[in-house]
Amino acid sequence: MTPVTWSRQDVRRAAPTGAEIAVAAARRESVEAALAMLDAGGNAVDAAVACGFVAGVVEPMDTGVAGSGFMLIADPTSGEDLSVEFPPRAPLAATPDMYEVVSSDGAARLLGVSVVADDANSEGVLASGIPGTVAGLLAAHERRGRLPRAQVLEPAIRAAADGFPVDAYYALQALEHRDHLLAHPGAAAIFLDERGTPPVPAFLGSTTLGVAPLLRQPDLARSLEIVAARGHDGFYAGEIAAAIERHFAGHGGLITRADLAGYLPIIARPQRASYREIEILAPTSPSGALTEIQILRTLERFPATGDADALHVLAEASRWAFADRYHWLGDPDFVDVPLSGLLSDGHADATAERIRAGTPAPRADGLPWEVFAFRAASDPWTHDPGDPRPPYSTGRSASMATDHHGTTHFAVVDGDGMVVSCTHTAGNGFGSKVVADGTGLLFDAAMVWFNATPGAANSIAPGKRPLVNMGPLVLKRDGRPCLAVGAPGGRRIISALVQVVTGVVDAGVTIQEAICAPRIDASGTALLASERLGARTIDALRDRGHDVVSVREEHEPFSYEFARPVGVEVTSDGTRRAAVDPLTVGHAVAG
Repeated sequence: MTPVTWSRQDVRRAAPTGAEIAVAAARRESVEAALAMLDAGGNAVDAAVACGFVAGVVEPMDTGVAGSGFMLIADPTSGEDLSVEFPPRAPLAATPDMYEVVSSDGAARLLGVSVVADDANSEGVLASGIPGTVAGLLAAHERRGRLPRAQVLEPAIRAAADGFPVDAYYALQALEHRDHLLAHPGAAAIFLDERGTPPVPAFLGSTTLGVAPLLRQPDLARSLEIVAARGHDGFYAGEIAAAIERHFAGHGGLITRADLAGYLPIIARPQRASYREIEILAPTSPSGALTEIQILRTLERFPATGDADALHVLAEASRWAFADRYHWLGDPDFVDVPLSGLLSDGHADATAERIRAGTPAPRADGLPWEVFAFRAASDPWTHDPGDPRPPYSTGRSASMATDHHGTTHFAVVDGDGMVVSCTHTAGNGFGSKVVADGTGLLFDAAMVWFNATPGAANSIAPGKRPLVNMGPLVLKRDGRPCLAVGAPGGRRIISALVQVVTGVVDAGVTIQEAICAPRIDASGTALLASERLGARTIDALRDRGHDVVSVREEHEPFSYEFARPVGVEVTSDGTRRAAVDPLTVGHAVAG
């Protein structure tokens, strides 16, 4: 056969720049809500909270008001940085053995969940955790916002009451989940049309060739009006809480008014680390950000060359970190977690030395999140200032959550240089598919993040936080915020954000260029590599012993193969820049 050359997509996107503000988010409605708050004299927190509530309305396929997440706030004016954490928690009636674990047959399924009978941890009333999004967004606003609460929630109320235009991304997601939505009449009545199919978008173009249908959510609008009037108690007590308890009790679920009344967000100083003289801020709860820091701490022990050797180091550093993640990380309120050891100089030095010596990171004889849950690849306790502890368990293997979709991220910087980075999620496409009657609230599938077998670090316990993949970061240079970034994309969030950070810090490119660059991912069984890296680089990785799967990226909109980063950047001269993934729905603005 005659050798041929295929055309390849040139992936790029223009990033807006400005001198005062920048906003990046998945949906235009979310960005417009943020801009409205900034125009009204609000700050980055007002903008982000408005953006977050609107996202919970217009992105039901990815997130929701009854979900969970993390928000990082870096304020150069006050010098007080905050991590506002609203993680999911297991209901108080949850038990470690509440699901029947079934074999995964060694294959990561499309939804990427712990494999249990009837998918009960990803769909239905037993899949939902105690929702934290309302509590978290309100807490951030109360502590750092300027504008009245009702003003900040008004765009979300309007979006729910008036409707948002359905586009191709929504239609494809609803079509993928159609059978599951139909199994839950409350969700089907909102998210499908009277024929039980997704609303049809204006496929040929809504400017001149059609008008997109509007998806209205009047019950959700009323719930948001109650929250606007009463704040935290409007959601976690009173008629909304009663309706939630009534729905879950009536359908065999676990969430009660006691669960809701006891939920409080975590307001903490961010987890701090460094990477090549850059300070990193991250959430403190079990999340993807902790693994991102661990990978970066190893990478800074190598030169930033940007060639195939650097990709090999990244792959090996990632494999070691993911093996540690799948074994050691869990809710430190329930299990001993050697976090200081995992993020220590000693552990990073030891990992770097293994890579230099050619000692390959451990390969799992199955799915890594199953195998390493009960088999430690390293002993970070030797680098922890506390007393060494034994592994959590030596029981049978179990699966760990690796969600496919159901997450959004947005970032804001205001005129004072305050930066906000926020990820929130439903844990799955259209969450658990459960809508509490009369509330319009679509509940998440948070229980999917737990290990479904007892005895592991991330196993289920009442009130426990699961290990989630969300990993928002804020970077600071010379004490001032310079980058806020996050992504949807399951466990692949972690590798994506590491490579955005190294692109900006090591390669010196803009955030948009870093997001557009071809990436690898080593979180699973094979090393995924973008075809845009080129055959020579991919062959070089294979020569270094990696089982490489070349991922086609041409004409693949909405892909989650390498996650979908979103962020804002502040350059050394104060220029604001906003950026979104070029292969998906996303909107960025600066001025």
